Amino acid sequence: MLWHKSTQNAVTYRSSCASRGHHAVDYHIPDFDGTNSSCRCARGPQVYRWPPERVPEDLTCADSWYDLTLCVRVKSSSEPMETRLHQRLKMLDKDCEHGDEESALLRWFELEGHELEGGEGGYDMYPLAINLTDTLAAITNGKPAPYAPITNPNIKLIRTSRTACAPHDQDSKDVYDLVVIYKSASYHFDERRRIREVYRNLPGRIRVVFSLGQPRADVAGNLIHMNGGYDIRMPETSGANAVERARWATEARERALAESDEFGDMIIGDYVDTYVNLTYKLITSHRWASAFCQGKSDVFLFIDDDYVFNARSVLNYLNGLTKSDRRQLLSGQLMIWERVIRAIEDASENKWAVSRYEVPWPQYPPYASGAVTFVGADVLTELVVAEAYTRFLWVDDAFMGFVVAKLPHLRFHSLKDFNNWKALIVHINTSSSH
Repeated sequence: MLWHKSTQNAVTYRSSCASRGHHAVDYHIPDFDGTNSSCRCARGPQVYRWPPERVPEDLTCADSWYDLTLCVRVKSSSEPMETRLHQRLKMLDKDCEHGDEESALLRWFELEGHELEGGEGGYDMYPLAINLTDTLAAITNGKPAPYAPITNPNIKLIRTSRTACAPHDQDSKDVYDLVVIYKSASYHFDERRRIREVYRNLPGRIRVVFSLGQPRADVAGNLIHMNGGYDIRMPETSGANAVERARWATEARERALAESDEFGDMIIGDYVDTYVNLTYKLITSHRWASAFCQGKSDVFLFIDDDYVFNARSVLNYLNGLTKSDRRQLLSGQLMIWERVIRAIEDASENKWAVSRYEVPWPQYPPYASGAVTFVGADVLTELVVAEAYTRFLWVDDAFMGFVVAKLPHLRFHSLKDFNNWKALIVHINTSSSH
């Protein structure tokens, strides 16, 4: 699936003051909170906790797939819970009418947000504008939460790794120095083969797995229609590849499943593996690591498949940290106040564009480039919950910037803080394209 309008199952929070003169846009996909289509969320109290206590039992569906939906019980209330965005808008414009959260964000920015630090502040108003402390404590302890999640897609795993954090080997005493999750693409067979060759004899206890989705089966080509009211035209190589690959999507799916069965190092989700679904891949990868690798590794490396890491240098760096520091790690190639790109009529220039409804600020909050991120195990649990309470944004690394902005005790650290990050991670030339 690429983009869909919302249905009656979509979660909505009340907010005030739809932006005057603008048409409200609905970014939800059907059943965006996941629970209505989850095979596990009706099982009872034992599943209302993240990370789940019993793995894989609490995640297993009747079809033997693994359901990664966050099951959240919401505290009963006769009225919809107000968000900070709602409350602030009522103070700023008492005569406004109720609107949805999407248009409310733009309205707030027009009234007040643009004045904050030159338009660069107030990122905690990005929906869902709530204090996450109580919600995080509730979900990690299996208690009712004040709010329902808004970005909780019902993604299932068709295959999962047997070489690291294996589902039926949770009682083993295997622990790892590092688990590396390569963000692969469904058609990147050659890239995975190359990476396996490079890391055939890894030092220490490092494990490498690949995260991917389902091959795209439509033949729409390189033009993508976004719900924000604009189009993205991918580069010709990507568009031509998309059309050609769609013709053998079924064969590619079977080939990927066979590859997973042979090597046992792949995490395959049931989402469509496309450029605009990279945030699904991020959420899926984080939830797999958080659920299946509990107690197995203190730190994870999420990395694109056109990068390689220097295993010995990475181990030296990690071994220089205390266990607590490893578990609290959040670092990457830091991007500071990156400009938000707006859509123009020429769709070929819109590869990174978002609308003002999606992101009204002229700059993004600080984030780490999605190509390379180290995440500690304790931080990962918080990210998984915070992601579910952050409005979906298809630009995955910018999405993470808004997620971290909701956790004020967290911040991204630059890999330049230690040595030269290129000594640890190196970009390689590749002709393949998502």
